[in-house]
Amino acid sequence: MSVNSMRGIIDQIQFQARQIAGVNNSSTSLAADNRIPFSDFLSESVHALNQMQNHAMNQANAYMSGASGIELNDVMVSLQKSTLALNLGVQVRNKMVSAYQDIMNMPL
Repeated sequence: MSVNSMRGIIDQIQFQARQIAGVNNSSTSLAADNRIPFSDFLSESVHALNQMQNHAMNQANAYMSGASGIELNDVMVSLQKSTLALNLGVQVRNKMVSAYQDIMNMPL
């Protein structure tokens, strides 16, 4: 993996962390008005993951049908991105289930 791609991934992680924390890009103060409910954030994330999967499959189908303007490398990159996003979603789900089980097993 090249340094530029690693830097891009780190930038994306930091951007998402700022979004989760409710930090606006233009200011560093936390504003209660900018916070969204966790359920909304989770459903938006699942929706974005679904869109990424659909885009990759549509692009792959278009390439296989011979549509012009679609290169193999673009198809492979979009499929790889969707695979990585799905793996990330599964890992986040696993961590959330594990945290829920830990909380439920705590003695009162």
